[in-house]
Amino acid sequence: MINSAYGGVSLVPQLHQQLEALFARYNLSDEAKRLVLNCRQMNYYRNGQGIHPVEVQFKRASSSEPWQVVFFASFSYPFEGAHSVEPELYFHLANGWCYQPDTGSANLNHPEVLDLLQIWMKTFARHLSKVVFDEIHLSIVGK
Repeated sequence: MINSAYGGVSLVPQLHQQLEALFARYNLSDEAKRLVLNCRQMNYYRNGQGIHPVEVQFKRASSSEPWQVVFFASFSYPFEGAHSVEPELYFHLANGWCYQPDTGSANLNHPEVLDLLQIWMKTFARHLSKVVFDEIHLSIVGK
């Protein structure tokens, strides 16, 4: 249902398994071509403490093809007292780059960036397996 590799990057097995299990809970339209997964721990929005929000976008060309992860993004408040969250880490698998506000963009194939992505995916998989998010929504954003 979900490809385990895209753009030269392989999903860690734990995350692939968690995403497959999550998708199995949904009855997705054959017409769906793009999906967005949003994971939130509401305590973070109330007091800035807890697990940071995550967004994952998926795409496929047709219903006969598996889903591909387009990007992973996590968000945080950029400064104390901020009213909205902004991307803190953005891994764009489809285009092969990573973005972090402090350092800018970097090639996803750089060994240190790949290491960071691997650690991030393992952490996200652990959060999904331990059900730490209060809200998990999978939405169709394109047909």
